[in-house]
Amino acid sequence: MYKLAIFDFDGTLVDSTPGIIDVMKIVVDEYNFEEGILEEWQHLVGVPLPRQMEIIFPDRDGDFHLEVANRYREIYDKMAIEICPPFPHMIPMLKNLKDAGITVTIASSKRSNLVQVVIDHHNLNEYFAMVVGAQEVTNHKPHSESVDVTVEKFGTAREETVVIGDSIFDLDMARNARVDAIGVTTGVHTAEMLAKSEPTHIVTDLVAVERLILNGRKR
Repeated sequence: MYKLAIFDFDGTLVDSTPGIIDVMKIVVDEYNFEEGILEEWQHLVGVPLPRQMEIIFPDRDGDFHLEVANRYREIYDKMAIEICPPFPHMIPMLKNLKDAGITVTIASSKRSNLVQVVIDHHNLNEYFAMVVGAQEVTNHKPHSESVDVTVEKFGTAREETVVIGDSIFDLDMARNARVDAIGVTTGVHTAEMLAKSEPTHIVTDLVAVERLILNGRKR
């Protein structure tokens, strides 16, 4: 089995994608953005928010990017717990991985304090050895830094490490870090999109994720 499992958060452990899109819709309506912006924005879930703004609005300045990002955060922060329900089998999976002695961490593109709010609400602190959020790294997904700092902290070999995520940015991060990856089709990206990042496995739920982690690398 793997010794270190690095999970993405939104769309992987918690079913937050519908809520995230609802917040995006509010912002799009408030700013009267042109048609097509919402769809483009949805596909960027998994990228840090300021970088999302840079990609969507390349001709606008940093002040505008920050303004829109801050408005999104203002709305999201009030809804963080409400829109982040755990996926089915998430808590049993975490218990089983802990019982098996597997170190479980989170690598998220959102600020770690928002991840922590949800973890605290569901009393899950005992299951996560580390949370790496947007402010803990300089280089964000798909860069390997979030994996690199985690592997270094726990001294785990890369061949004993696996990343689990619902977006191509998670899977590309794993590939850049030279670790295995499990893509899960519970978030914004389809199985076809995930396959382009060449993960070790693609599955549909956390039951399958748990089984693959416990089985470990089989090449």
